[in-house]
Amino acid sequence: MRDSYAIRITKQIEEIRKEARKRAASFLILELGGESRMTIMKILTFKFQSWIFLAVILLCSQAVLAVPTFQVYIEGATAGTIGEDENTWFTTSSSFNVVVVGAYGPKTDLLTQVTLALSVPQGQTGAISITGGDIGATLLKTKELVPGTSFYNPNANADVDLLTDVSGIDGYLTKNFLPDDQHVASEHYPFKEDVSDFLIYGIGEFHPLGDIHDYNADDGSTSLISGSYGEEKNFSVSVTGFSRVHFDAYGYELIDNGKVFRSNWESNPSSHDSTYYIPAPGAVVLAGMGVGLVGWLRRRRTL
Repeated sequence: MRDSYAIRITKQIEEIRKEARKRAASFLILELGGESRMTIMKILTFKFQSWIFLAVILLCSQAVLAVPTFQVYIEGATAGTIGEDENTWFTTSSSFNVVVVGAYGPKTDLLTQVTLALSVPQGQTGAISITGGDIGATLLKTKELVPGTSFYNPNANADVDLLTDVSGIDGYLTKNFLPDDQHVASEHYPFKEDVSDFLIYGIGEFHPLGDIHDYNADDGSTSLISGSYGEEKNFSVSVTGFSRVHFDAYGYELIDNGKVFRSNWESNPSSHDSTYYIPAPGAVVLAGMGVGLVGWLRRRRTL
């Protein structure tokens, strides 16, 4: 009799909100006798353990979800801010390796049409070589499907000749190549029409192959995220002629929520992009003077 009473009480407790449940449970446990009290205690203990387990799962999920869908990192680069280019990975070497990361969320079905977007100073021309990845990097210049590939995402045809090693029109004066989606309408520097011209390269699909890194220029960390899923593609890049090349990535994310499919375009946040640049002549001179001064001071101390 007392056991059935305890079960009825427990059901009532579960219907009460969190705060009320705690108070009601404390009162009822004190009022009931030994066997019924033990029944309720076991139920509440099990529920408490379940909540702890769920909390741990949620915390882990949040850590994984904190990784952006797309990132662009230059190996060996330094995180920082130069002028208006804030919280970015920087390198001054004209030959370097770029890592593009595609991260899968818990409901991501596929990351496709991934594109590397390069911002170069307005009016400048030069040569850029990008090799590597699983299928290479295809320069995108037209809305039409690129023969032999599945690349078709530019929203406009190229309208300016930027590359000296490629014949014909190959770049964009504006960001009209972007898909019509607010997720890729970022205005972080220098991915802006008033300061840059643009080149775009198709780099294919990204798959959930295993753990990926979080290359966060906000704090300069490069952490491998355990339990994450995604793919990292490595490209060898060389640049001549351009004083700056900024790298961003965007792509098409297909999401399956168990009932219907939905999709949208995603891009990297401004804290997960990269820039190659040539230091201003004055900065190079000052750096040289600083190194010379340090050497002179060290020699004085040895005399």
